[in-house]
Amino acid sequence: MTQLYQTFARMGEAIPYAVIALVARFAGAIDFWRSGQSKLAGGEIFGVKWQFWNVIEKKFFLFENVYGIPAPIAPAMTYLAAIGEFFLPLMLVFGLMSRAGALGLLLMTAFIQFYVYPEELLKLNGNWSVHLLWTAPLLLVLARGPGAISFDAILGRKY
Repeated sequence: MTQLYQTFARMGEAIPYAVIALVARFAGAIDFWRSGQSKLAGGEIFGVKWQFWNVIEKKFFLFENVYGIPAPIAPAMTYLAAIGEFFLPLMLVFGLMSRAGALGLLLMTAFIQFYVYPEELLKLNGNWSVHLLWTAPLLLVLARGPGAISFDAILGRKY
């Protein structure tokens, strides 16, 4: 049995970090990308529809009235979230300034958990478990970098 487990362990260790990092970058980016796209009304450039021109009006209401962001800064926070959820996932997916992208999304995750939904930490079925799923791949990229399948690697950077 020990021999079988050692063989299994060697097979797992043979997975290149570049592949693990690529999967982690996508895993860390996808929920934020989807959230960001839900905030945007879109627009057209050269006949192609793009989703980054206008923030949907109801998102301003959500930030102020549901998420509890104080009225004077709620519009700015709404725009910042939309911008962050657009660019930071792209940075991760393409592996360009990946560690900065991962840090930005980790900070957004912490803000969501500790400011917007702090009461969820005390619930057994709270959203904290989802935030852990976001945090794990982002921490991996922050700690170990984007791997060889990235623009950072091509450019010889350790971002």
